[in-house]
Amino acid sequence: MTLEETTKISIKSHATKDIPRECCGLLIEEDGDLQTLECQNVSEVPTQHFSIKPSDYVKASRRGKIKAVYHSHNSNNNEFSPNDMIHSRSHKIPFVLYCVEKDSFSVFDPRKNKTFLYDKTFKLEESDCYTVVKDYYKDLGIELADVKGCRLDPTWHKKNPSLIEDLFDLNKLNPHLPIVELPPTSEVKKHDVIVFEFVKGIGPHHVGVYLGDGTIIHHPRNKYVCIETLNESLKKTICKIYRHEQFS
Repeated sequence: MTLEETTKISIKSHATKDIPRECCGLLIEEDGDLQTLECQNVSEVPTQHFSIKPSDYVKASRRGKIKAVYHSHNSNNNEFSPNDMIHSRSHKIPFVLYCVEKDSFSVFDPRKNKTFLYDKTFKLEESDCYTVVKDYYKDLGIELADVKGCRLDPTWHKKNPSLIEDLFDLNKLNPHLPIVELPPTSEVKKHDVIVFEFVKGIGPHHVGVYLGDGTIIHHPRNKYVCIETLNESLKKTICKIYRHEQFS
């Protein structure tokens, strides 16, 4: 979608007014014109995330057709988060981002922008937990190695409980991939790969990527890719953490 200058001015004014919180709102088509509806950011951490109240969506839909969701970043980060892209695709509505420090606008249109993050069903070696890690790192310009055929058997974690460790050992041997292994009690950082052992004693059998701000992205078996909180229950099942030295 193309943003008119008047729309940009309205969003910038809202973003400036709400600092240090991220601003958020909706763009609605009312009587043929695109209008800005400012919403309250009800996120638990409004300086880092945004969340719009359901009642604001209802209010907007009564006024006209919702055309887009907008929010701001008060840092120099002008990129949409995986969470933004997933919600944009699930609601089939564009997201608009205003970066305050760079004074720039970005638009994510789910009809045009393609992303691996949402619409793949679980399939071993094509869209499984390790594939999500590979795809995530590929977006960062880093190619992780894999072994074709090693996870085709649904019971791979029983027949080869050290498979995930073997895959990361393979990557650690690559001089272009300075990966370090950290103890499970280490403080996680953004982009860290977290290895889980959900059932004690059966070995590591699931991986995800830490997105920062207490969330991970991963692909559970027989589900879609999801983003969820790294809660205390999940933390107890962490058995290894891998970190690319670029992000140390």
